[in-house]
Amino acid sequence: MTSARGAALLDTILASAICVTVTAIAVPVIGGPLDRERTIIGAQYLAGQLQRARLGALTRGRSVAVRLEMVGERASLQLFEDGNGDGVSERDIDRSLDRPLAPREFLDDRSRGISLRINQRIVDAGGTGSLDPGDDPLRIGSTALLAFSPLGSATGGTLYVAAHQGPQMAIRVFGGTGRVRVLTFDAQARQWRP
Repeated sequence: MTSARGAALLDTILASAICVTVTAIAVPVIGGPLDRERTIIGAQYLAGQLQRARLGALTRGRSVAVRLEMVGERASLQLFEDGNGDGVSERDIDRSLDRPLAPREFLDDRSRGISLRINQRIVDAGGTGSLDPGDDPLRIGSTALLAFSPLGSATGGTLYVAAHQGPQMAIRVFGGTGRVRVLTFDAQARQWRP
């Protein structure tokens, strides 16, 4: 009876060691696709919030903007509605003239580890050359507001979304139409793909 217990303990230790080894091998393989999926989820969520602002401007008949802010490495976003007929502005937000439509939220609460960032050397999706890791991921001029008008136009520009490693994505907003498009950077071909 003692030998049966010893064999069962030895079998359990051996099975545990095999499980630990297989897990250690699988984690890097799983990590790449997880970063990719999280980046896609984060970019799609942010693009959805921009679409929400665009639809809000069209249905409300007044400008709606998404305010984007960096808090350390975290990106926050919040929707605001024009309250005095002159468009959404930082000054009117600070004076409570432009009202929030939703509470402030952080992008990484929706997709862990994702933020507005450039994590690799890329071609600027706006066609102005190349960008390096650490460059400004908000390419919408000197403001942190991406505004949509009730006439269908918007602040044009690009928002870059990524984890620290993994794929680089971009959200392009076309000023004349307010159209929002999500792109993924193909590092081998050095070009953006839908």
